[in-house]
Amino acid sequence: MGESKKDHFEDVKVILEGLDEGDINSLLKKYNEVNLVRKKLEQLEDMLKLKIKIHLKERKWERYLDPESKISVSIAKQSRETIDKERVKELLTEAQYAQVLRVSTFEKVSIVDKETRARLRNYVKKENI
Repeated sequence: MGESKKDHFEDVKVILEGLDEGDINSLLKKYNEVNLVRKKLEQLEDMLKLKIKIHLKERKWERYLDPESKISVSIAKQSRETIDKERVKELLTEAQYAQVLRVSTFEKVSIVDKETRARLRNYVKKENI
């Protein structure tokens, strides 16, 4: 249990071995490798969360604290509200809608790999994706 943050970074260094920061192809290759590992870890995390949730529900527990690791888990009901923008547009004038609408601009890097490109083909009708 006494692992330091430095120990965790050693794992990352193994993934980044052979990275040439001056070569975009090398950067993209490593990005793809890291992305594949991340997806596999997300799937593993989702599977573990589901098993933990099932475990809690079978015992009718709402929370649990592991005394050894001090990791706690709880199940809480949540709700989410969404606004129907089309309905709001119908109810407000253009000037009123412009007053309540907030737009923020930011830069986003989009990296499209083979898997993403294949998924996008289902939604986008362009030639060179």
